[in-house]
Amino acid sequence: MMNGADSQVKFHKRPNVLPLSLAAFFNDMGSDMLFAFYPLFLVMILGVRDMKVLGFIESLALLTGLLLRPVAGWISDRRGRLRFIWGGYICLSLSRVLQGLAQVWWHLVPSKMLYEAGRGVRNPAREALLAESVPQEERGVAFGLLQSMDTAGAILGPLLGLGIFALLLGGGLSLEGAYRGVFFCAALPTVVSIGLTLTRLREVRTLGEPIEEPSTGKAERAAPRRALLSFTVISCLFSLWAVTENFMLVSGAHILNLQAEEIWPVVILYWFINVTFAPTALLAGRLSDRYGRKPFIVTSFLVLAALTMFFAFAGNFWQVGLLFALHGVYQGLLKPSQTALVADLAPPEARGEALGRYAMWVGLFAIPAPFLFGVLWDLLSWQAPFVISGLFIAVCALLLALFVHPAE
Repeated sequence: MMNGADSQVKFHKRPNVLPLSLAAFFNDMGSDMLFAFYPLFLVMILGVRDMKVLGFIESLALLTGLLLRPVAGWISDRRGRLRFIWGGYICLSLSRVLQGLAQVWWHLVPSKMLYEAGRGVRNPAREALLAESVPQEERGVAFGLLQSMDTAGAILGPLLGLGIFALLLGGGLSLEGAYRGVFFCAALPTVVSIGLTLTRLREVRTLGEPIEEPSTGKAERAAPRRALLSFTVISCLFSLWAVTENFMLVSGAHILNLQAEEIWPVVILYWFINVTFAPTALLAGRLSDRYGRKPFIVTSFLVLAALTMFFAFAGNFWQVGLLFALHGVYQGLLKPSQTALVADLAPPEARGEALGRYAMWVGLFAIPAPFLFGVLWDLLSWQAPFVISGLFIAVCALLLALFVHPAE
């Protein structure tokens, strides 16, 4: 098994790994430039007062992207990955320009749908191409690098957005003009991503040629498919109960008794997630190549279960901040190993479709999760959904340990 130095040398020799990671870095920099501005733009500039409008826009857009994923993955298995990757980035960049041009709330509907459609067509093809660009024993660290670079962009994005906003206001633009200017500027980093994917990526398999699989028996070939099905079912149950970052932010503001104008503590709490996510993802992805994906996924479930339950008892900024930092650790343990495991278990000739189908089902179960969390909050207390969710997540960890057996 390779050591850390070997992995760095090999990434220069592996096609696509560095260009895909750099493209993720620049795109997420642009995406998170809008982190603090999108909800304020909706309320302060477009005059939306009914939060059901925000929920409608987000749900419709999310559903569009989820339903596209298996279809885009299926087509990319047969027609190639590249056009879906750079085409997805074009959609992401264009969507930010269209959001900046919106004059009323319903103008945001097509632009937000375009945004999620871009992610929906890009992600299965990107993940399949990355999985095919490295040997199986290097997939964990490859996905870890992708996730870490993505998060590095998310760390820099909000700072860049705030800086551009201050410059535009200082340059004489109106408040509305400054908001719209941030949206337009947020499209530019993704233009770099488009250039990288157009010029630096290449297909790594010949389309139309059958992919050779090991000459194993029918039962041995079925084992990975059974494991993938079990993992998908448990992941859907987990997704239904996993606490969202938005509820953590709302609860953190409640615990700390923050006022409406106190945005900086909220931004700092969000940064805690990204700061711990990036190094954890790279390290956990690398170690999953050596020790297997399952231990890191089970551990991530247990970390989330613990921090979710402890959230009900936090009482000051540093306790809340520690739980946000642990949320980044949980994501870093989960995401590279999760994607690598699906890529490992998927049939090689249908890897893009399998990755898209897995993401679709997990995402569909995530849609009602905030509603369920909110119902428990209203019926019982704000602490109750954290305790209940933590217990259910712990059960998911146990189910994963008992019933998912990836072929070694």
